[in-house]
Amino acid sequence: MGAWSTSITGNDTAQDLRSEYTAAFYKYDVPEALARIDAYVRTNMFDESDPEEWCNYMYSLADFMWKKGILTESVRQQVLAMIDGDFGLELWAEAGQKTLDSRKKKLAEFREKLLSPQPPKKKIKPNVYTERIFQDGDIVAVQLQTKGKPYTEGDMRPMTEEEFFAVDGKYVLMQLVRCRTDWSSSIVPEVKDHWAEFRLFDGIFDAIPEDIDFSQLKEANLWDRSFSPFFSCESSMFYFKRRKYRVLCNRKDLIEKYKDMPRPDKSIFWSINKPWINPDSELVAAMGVQITCGVYTGTPENMRHICQRANRYSRYDHSLTAEENEAKYAEEEKNIAKSIDAALSGGGMMYGISFGREFGIVTVKGDCVDNLYIEGQYQRNGFGTRLLAFAFSIAGQGAYMDVPGKNERLIHVCEKIGLKKTGEDADRVRMTKR
Repeated sequence: MGAWSTSITGNDTAQDLRSEYTAAFYKYDVPEALARIDAYVRTNMFDESDPEEWCNYMYSLADFMWKKGILTESVRQQVLAMIDGDFGLELWAEAGQKTLDSRKKKLAEFREKLLSPQPPKKKIKPNVYTERIFQDGDIVAVQLQTKGKPYTEGDMRPMTEEEFFAVDGKYVLMQLVRCRTDWSSSIVPEVKDHWAEFRLFDGIFDAIPEDIDFSQLKEANLWDRSFSPFFSCESSMFYFKRRKYRVLCNRKDLIEKYKDMPRPDKSIFWSINKPWINPDSELVAAMGVQITCGVYTGTPENMRHICQRANRYSRYDHSLTAEENEAKYAEEEKNIAKSIDAALSGGGMMYGISFGREFGIVTVKGDCVDNLYIEGQYQRNGFGTRLLAFAFSIAGQGAYMDVPGKNERLIHVCEKIGLKKTGEDADRVRMTKR
């Protein structure tokens, strides 16, 4: 039955059918909706020969209709007869007297509600995005609205409040790649939940550009697991109208290579403006940033911050107290600092990787590459591989890295960039550029 409580809607059937009730009563008048719901349930799910599930259906239907102020006398009387006749109580009896009594109490309360005056008729609209906005390939200009909002991406790309406010009223460009359907009603197939999927272009424009070579536009990089230009958002023209949008042209030819792309990791919700996140901050933070490797230019404090975030990522030991974990981290990070100091003494160099800000480091001293630290949230995005490859390109042929023998992930990264095992003892594996 999939019931998790004795309440009228505390079961899978009631929850699964709720969206179908909404779609049917949204599209059709009450008699037509009831006929279509009944036909769907009988054809695809069950009928009165399955008393438990039939109760879940009929009771949840009556409950939905009563709350919306559209309960008919026919449905009311049918459900009252089921309650008064103890229809479908056998399974509850098998669960024990306590459960049966609880179910009977819920049914008595439900019966009383059905006999009471129902609320005024309410407008019924599916809680989904029913429209498919724009055409695939449309390039759309959208206005930034930063005034009065906090800049929320400072940990990823530093920016002052003044810089953020300065782009208020300016425009960014995005292209609809496709419109995805997440859910479709089985009773009313045209009622679907649409999500628009865009790619974001790099650049902020003072006004809507009138003359531009769209094929030459570079893609922006949105902060997320994939660090790509792709994002999904609510498929609703409401949000775009508020941002004074304009469709500049349709260049479907520019999205042909993306037609089979996986669903974007990143979602930007136009409807959410919170102290900790807003869409304008996410759009602005994606502009003008590229992944680069070079001599580390950050402060010693930021370097320690990087090492700390790298060292502590997903390493909390639940067998220890918080104080014991902190002491363990502190000792490890003291040794990390000593290792970095040793590498930099006598001419060693530190290199960093950045994407808006530096979040990874590595040291090179002579032939020795060491102290690779990437902040935790970026460790699985290929940044460590890229920085390590850069360091070995600087160090040259014959350069090596001693990797803890238990660190299979780092050994794998070394192998990915062409390093070979040239030595091994109980504690370390030497990986060398040949």
